Amino acid sequence: MDDFVNYLEGMRLKLGSAADISAEKDVPYGHQFTLLQDGEKVTLTVYNGKKGRRLVWGGSSGRLAAALQAAVENTAAEPYLQDAKPQGIWAGSDESGKGDFFGPLVVAAVAVDDKAADQLRAAGVKDCKQLTDKKILELEAQIEDKALAYSVLELKPEVYNLRYEQVRQEGGNLNRLLGYGHIAALTQVLQKQPECRSALIDQFTKSDTVIRMLAAKFPGTSFRQQPRAESDMAVAAASILARAKFLHRMDALSEQAGFVLPKGGGAAATEAAQRLLQHFGREALRSYVKLHFANYAKLKENK
Repeated sequence: MDDFVNYLEGMRLKLGSAADISAEKDVPYGHQFTLLQDGEKVTLTVYNGKKGRRLVWGGSSGRLAAALQAAVENTAAEPYLQDAKPQGIWAGSDESGKGDFFGPLVVAAVAVDDKAADQLRAAGVKDCKQLTDKKILELEAQIEDKALAYSVLELKPEVYNLRYEQVRQEGGNLNRLLGYGHIAALTQVLQKQPECRSALIDQFTKSDTVIRMLAAKFPGTSFRQQPRAESDMAVAAASILARAKFLHRMDALSEQAGFVLPKGGGAAATEAAQRLLQHFGREALRSYVKLHFANYAKLKENK
């Protein structure tokens, strides 16, 4: 059952990268997601039976369905076009922690020019997922020194849980909360670097709401979102700053807990949360974990 919970969390992230998940529910022998976008409605039922897992799609068969199926099947997206890289000053944003049960959600933005980008590339800056935690922490100070501007915004677990609940009451989901973070981080950077005329966002949703909101605030700047945008140096630098802040917070939370807290959203994270529950009580968990994760629903008061 743990495997299926983890599988659903991964599916949730894939679906959420393409559209808003408007509802979820357990069904006999499985779980169902409902997704809405631009008047289209698609359902995905994931069955977990003795013969394995089976996906059943329902609803409309238009653009939304195609985008969701591509996301679930990990269809390769077009790579970021290096020859289309903007000249002068450009910015990029990325996030960390959205798939981790413990710890904060962090969104960072960085502005660079060609000189800064070359310096960061020479230092070893690239997508944080290709780096060790040690290297990420080593590069943090270099990015802060070489970047023309940067912003790192952290939602600690207790604040994250409050904001997530507010967003849910508004009819939104994690993607909306992420969108607010990207807008805020990029806004701070663009205010520091008004000469910046282009910004790239590591794509977490097919919706263009974030692009439209940023364009309204900064009409002289062009914005775009791109899957796997960490091939761009500004986005790669932002991914490292976001992950470094996440790692710092995890160290602090581990010190509070009295043992090392695991990253990710698997069984080890659930077991660690169960241990905290037994020692400190359920209310204390609000300062450690993201309450909407499936891991939280599995915790028991008396184990």
